[in-house]
Amino acid sequence: MRTFFILLALCIFILVSYGQVPTSERVPGELIVQLSPKSTTQDLNRLMDEFSGFDLQLKQILSKDMHIWHLHFNEMPGAAEKLLANLRVHPAVEVAQYNHLVTNREVIPDDPGFSVLWGLKNTGQMNGTTGADIAATFAWDITTSGYTVAGDTIVIAMIDGGIDLSHPDLRLWKNSHEIPNNNIDDDGNGYIDDYHGWNAYMNNGYLQQNDHGTHVAGIATAKGNNSIGTTGVAFNTHLMPVAGSGSNESVVVISYDYIYSQRKLYNSTNGEKGAFVVSTNSSFGIDGADPANYPVWSSMYDSLGSVGILNVASTANRGWDIDINGDVPTSMTNESLVSVTNTTNKDELYTSAGWGLQSIDLAAPGTSIYSTRQGGQYGYKSGTSMSSPHVSGAIALMYAAADEATINLYKSDPVLVASRFKRYLIASVDTLPSLLGRTVSGGRLNLHKLLQMVQNPPGVAVSPASISLAIAPDNTSVTTLEMNCSGSTANSFIIAVPDTANWLTLSAYDGILTPGLPAFIDVTINANGLPEGSYISSLTITDAFLNTVIVPVEIKVAVGVIAPAYFVANPGLSVWPVPVTETSLVGFSLARAGEVNLSVFSLNGQKSSEIFSGTLAPGRHEIPWKNVRTKGLYVLRLQTNEGVFTQKITVL
Repeated sequence: MRTFFILLALCIFILVSYGQVPTSERVPGELIVQLSPKSTTQDLNRLMDEFSGFDLQLKQILSKDMHIWHLHFNEMPGAAEKLLANLRVHPAVEVAQYNHLVTNREVIPDDPGFSVLWGLKNTGQMNGTTGADIAATFAWDITTSGYTVAGDTIVIAMIDGGIDLSHPDLRLWKNSHEIPNNNIDDDGNGYIDDYHGWNAYMNNGYLQQNDHGTHVAGIATAKGNNSIGTTGVAFNTHLMPVAGSGSNESVVVISYDYIYSQRKLYNSTNGEKGAFVVSTNSSFGIDGADPANYPVWSSMYDSLGSVGILNVASTANRGWDIDINGDVPTSMTNESLVSVTNTTNKDELYTSAGWGLQSIDLAAPGTSIYSTRQGGQYGYKSGTSMSSPHVSGAIALMYAAADEATINLYKSDPVLVASRFKRYLIASVDTLPSLLGRTVSGGRLNLHKLLQMVQNPPGVAVSPASISLAIAPDNTSVTTLEMNCSGSTANSFIIAVPDTANWLTLSAYDGILTPGLPAFIDVTINANGLPEGSYISSLTITDAFLNTVIVPVEIKVAVGVIAPAYFVANPGLSVWPVPVTETSLVGFSLARAGEVNLSVFSLNGQKSSEIFSGTLAPGRHEIPWKNVRTKGLYVLRLQTNEGVFTQKITVL
């Protein structure tokens, strides 16, 4: 009997504990509720009426297809547990739970020097500003891999004065097809004994040591979680050392040519030879130089970009405007070049670092940076040279985070994906007052936002996907395009119409899309003066991230067409009486049963109201348009299994 009471008490404790989730672990006054599969908006309204004593209200729909709703209630003592218990046994409710708080996960390496790496995690050390960092620890929860999803070994090529090849905290690339020190080009790549990399000064495979190069290398790729030293941005990525940062321009060309050859060989042998270099890093240049006088140097970036390599360059350690004073290479305009300046641990532009609204893409930490030093040592250095390897490491992690489709596209079209990733770098920064109007992005690298963008790429969706209609001569027809952006960032777009399609005009040819807010563009078909026959054209929509959507347009001009006749399924969307009043109805037909959402939007894409959301049977439906209040011009949007249909309506 005693055992029975112990078990009973245990069960009661578990049940009570299950219901009493501390408010510190949930959002006060909020629930997530999933209704039954056949539920409608009316069912939800009835549920809220039934629990009106808790002031239960709709906050937002989380999933229309899965009938999941975000609800708010009055957080009174004991109300949360009682309301949740009642909802869980309600016949209309499948699942009910609190809206729990979610904590960002971090990866904190065990390297003893990590605590001083303010650029990766700024806790206010060295009198800095907490949070003035690239959010590396949160990004590492997404990936720390040094490999793509397809198994490619990701490589950063570091052009500098040399490197300490024996430093225990550096993960160095080795040419496995080359036998070192035998004076033979074993892999047939045109370079003898390039086992460790290449020495462009001496044009051989014997690399020299250099303190600056060793320091830069560690910032990008120092081994993480190995319980020694420091941590690199991409701490599981391999680094290819190339000695060639000084002397004269011919050395620069040799340096870049070696990297280009290795990546080109990798591409042509499907990874059997060469190296999967995704980024180069340079910390050298010519202050005040005009790029027009360095066409060969510039052309090297074009060649590297053609095989899929982004080239990161640190700008001048001068407190001046690069756009005015010039710089090589960071005032060059090559698509594959990323120019970087230096920020402090207070998220300010360093006083002796260059800037330029047209030339400098973004900033990264570069002041008092702790990293590997020559002779197996560690120490601090400052300068734009310390900023660029943060970005080089970020590029490597982008390829580690990319999905299979992106990597496959990269291998078939390396220029497109590399250019797209450059735009991700610029779009994902943390904007800073000291950089607005002084750099292209207006901000400092944020590695976490960057990798999130790689995993949830921005894009554009257009509905309808095609326009096909029949129209009588000398008539016009207007079709409304609905445009939405995917991802979590605003996205600009332009729409191109072929010059030959003079019968096709748009209400707007460009714009900016905001996540969650559709934009509507009228497409006018004008058959005035067109002989009978078929006419084919298209709308080409390109966004800021180089995504392209093509909407085919086909019309058939024929005598006897009473009104534009759409070739695609059309539900006969209509409203009467018009202009809309409190007594107006919305009518449409369904070919088969399915989910229907009928909503009203303002012309700027803001949702004004929802008329209906739920499942309907096949056939003709007429739904009252209730709660009509504000006068103006609106877009009526019907989403069914057959597609999305829109119609402009005037409310008086």
